[in-house]
Amino acid sequence: MSTRIARRIVLRGFLMGAIMMTGAALQAHHAVAGVYDLNTEVVLEGRLKKLNFTNPHASIELTVPNKDGTFTEWKLTTASIQTLTREGVNKTSIKPGEILKVTVLPAKNGNPAGFIRNLQLGDRDIRLFFGDARD
Repeated sequence: MSTRIARRIVLRGFLMGAIMMTGAALQAHHAVAGVYDLNTEVVLEGRLKKLNFTNPHASIELTVPNKDGTFTEWKLTTASIQTLTREGVNKTSIKPGEILKVTVLPAKNGNPAGFIRNLQLGDRDIRLFFGDARD
């Protein structure tokens, strides 16, 4: 096999791998409907445990009290940090221990996880819809 043919094979393999990886990343990023129940909204109120202000989506760990006196740790995904910043939220806007009220699309598998549609910070109501031109 000539060097020229070998180079073409390697280049094609590299390009195919890059294309496949890009497609998988895009599919994973836009799989909200596959993970969360788009027809159900749940309102949660609890204390912020942690804010992860990272791309592609920020996330919140929220400790929510149950009626029986126990607590559930919810893992919640929200909009991109760009969207949050436009809405006036940054990594120091919400502090651990602060009480938050959120409206979420719950996980389809029943785990305490969800995608935040609306975030209430004190008297501010911040709408964080996914899939629109802003996110």
